[in-house]
Amino acid sequence: MNTDTQIRKQIMQRIQRIPIDKLKELNDYVAKLEQSINKKEKILSFAGTWEHIDENIFDQLTENLIANRERNKSRIDE
Repeated sequence: MNTDTQIRKQIMQRIQRIPIDKLKELNDYVAKLEQSINKKEKILSFAGTWEHIDENIFDQLTENLIANRERNKSRIDE
């Protein structure tokens, strides 16, 4: 099985063989990969945020969820 270092070396060798006119396209693709990783990390940073929320507050939020969304929707439509 390949180690992280071996895989990176193989990728670098393959990049060296890519024609110059394709480098921008490759760079754009790598940038998209980086963005997707950053988005996942940002989303995961919220994990457990509501773990210690007061049960009464949580109940109010869930019971009033539809009404709150409808109220906020009217502001967006304006």
